[in-house]
Amino acid sequence: MDDQGGDSVSVWRVGGVARVAGFVIPGVVGVKAFIGWVGWASSPGVETARPAGLWTGLAVGVALFFWWAILRVRLQVSSEGIVAVNPWGTHRLGLDEVASVRLGAWGAEFHHGDGFKTTAYALSELASGTSQEDRFAELLAVMEADSTRSPRDA
Repeated sequence: MDDQGGDSVSVWRVGGVARVAGFVIPGVVGVKAFIGWVGWASSPGVETARPAGLWTGLAVGVALFFWWAILRVRLQVSSEGIVAVNPWGTHRLGLDEVASVRLGAWGAEFHHGDGFKTTAYALSELASGTSQEDRFAELLAVMEADSTRSPRDA
């Protein structure tokens, strides 16, 4: 247990250029929508409302996409197990279910004893051109520490 009374949890999220883009691109489109509504407020009419509404819809769509694909994605490792939140779903694994871990093209791959694998997209840099090895080494260190911890320590 840590000082706060709970198990320690290690969390990784998409980093690098992809994370910055997840905030900046929706923000830029949102500013464009805001400017459109300011233009509509200064001269109300259909010809100014239509572009403002289109930019607003685009801003909502872009924000939801980046949240779903980049900002929501995470990998969480604790003594209770592994939680990998990917765009298409959430995967929960017990530490005893993981036979091996390796770094794949899309992030950490947790290989199960039955031959299946779960990929954690949060460990990847999503083609931002940076190395994943440092983050993968952190993951391995945390998993090794959790596997050597006795039930009394948890």
